[in-house]
Amino acid sequence: MTRADTLLKVKEAEAKAAQIVKDAQEKQKVIVANARRDALARMRDSEAKMKEEREKTILAEKIKLDAARQEQMAKGNAEANKALTVSDSKVFAIKSYLKESFEKSL
Repeated sequence: MTRADTLLKVKEAEAKAAQIVKDAQEKQKVIVANARRDALARMRDSEAKMKEEREKTILAEKIKLDAARQEQMAKGNAEANKALTVSDSKVFAIKSYLKESFEKSL
């Protein structure tokens, strides 16, 4: 083997090595890009799931608050009706008293 053949084989080996390195770098870029894309997709899915859970929790709390509000409104309405009933009976008694007082004075 001559020196020229040896140099030619070294150049071919260097070219192959450079091509292998270039291919490996391209594969690495593709792998990194895919990993980033997958990570972004997982992140979006996770955020969507957290948002859904948060909305479910908020809805459940709103339902509880509405039930408590309805209960308080019912109690308030019952007390108001009771007060109206009591006041109606007292109005009748006061009217009767005033009428009797007026008739006595005549």
